[in-house]
Amino acid sequence: MQCPVCSRPAANLTPNTLDGVVVGCDHCGSYMIQGGAFHEFVGLEMRDRLLALEAAKLGSRGGWPLVSANSLRPR
Repeated sequence: MQCPVCSRPAANLTPNTLDGVVVGCDHCGSYMIQGGAFHEFVGLEMRDRLLALEAAKLGSRGGWPLVSANSLRPR
């Protein structure tokens, strides 16, 4: 698969039971995208995808960063 953020090669780490996508990217790191946010996320400009991922990393508190629908809304 390609990383939804940087378009470089990435691993799809998604378990069958998850509503969303788990990405393992050597450049962006490992992160999750909530199922309900995926299509909106990939439709964003690259700059906005990077900002959403950075916000998810800051809010992860040591866990896997999660890009959710709420993180894509303007503040």
